[in-house]
Amino acid sequence: MQATRWRYFAVLLTALMIGADRPDEQISGKQALSKLQDYVGQWRGVGQVRRGSTQGAWSETADWAWRFKDGNASLTFKVADAKYFETGTLRAIKGDAAFELSVDSENAKLTYAGQLDGAGSLVLQAADAPAGQPARISIRQVADGQRMLVLFERRVGNDRYLRMAEVGYTREGSNFGKGTNYIECVVTGGVGTIPVMFEGQTYYVCCTGCRDLFNDDPAAALAEYRERKEAEKQE
Repeated sequence: MQATRWRYFAVLLTALMIGADRPDEQISGKQALSKLQDYVGQWRGVGQVRRGSTQGAWSETADWAWRFKDGNASLTFKVADAKYFETGTLRAIKGDAAFELSVDSENAKLTYAGQLDGAGSLVLQAADAPAGQPARISIRQVADGQRMLVLFERRVGNDRYLRMAEVGYTREGSNFGKGTNYIECVVTGGVGTIPVMFEGQTYYVCCTGCRDLFNDDPAAALAEYRERKEAEKQE
């Protein structure tokens, strides 16, 4: 009887451990950030101080990727030749109802907070932005995710903002988009561009963050992917 009880306990403990390893359960913020999946990828950008004018214009490139660390998900970016911020990390906060963006440049480290508006634009504000740095950042996508527009504004008074500049990005390489056929990332459901291997089979992920998560535990990542696809069939 005692041995039977111990065997039952061992099976229950194993089941709990397997369940705890499932990516969808252990990674906080992943579901909320999946709304911003189209940010992930490499982008070519042109910045303009005034729309339609080349005066003061510049070029830059951006690379957005997932990051999974200590049970938390985030989106990170790196910008080459940036006018404002070279790196940043975007997280879900307040029960996944809002987002927080931490950015870094040579001159400033700032934290912005905000949420998606009714049109799907992510609007973020920093109450303590110093002079010369944006107090509000708005990110929106057009052309089925092929274009990303990032508007930087300074604060004038308590509740007014004026344009500082806007960067218009075009996705590198692509005919990617929701309206076309594409290979799906097995971790987040985005556009799979990076091949990964498991048990002789090739799968695809959308960025280096998803690649690292897959390689840490391919079986768990694929189990969660198959569960998600089965759930989609039931909808």
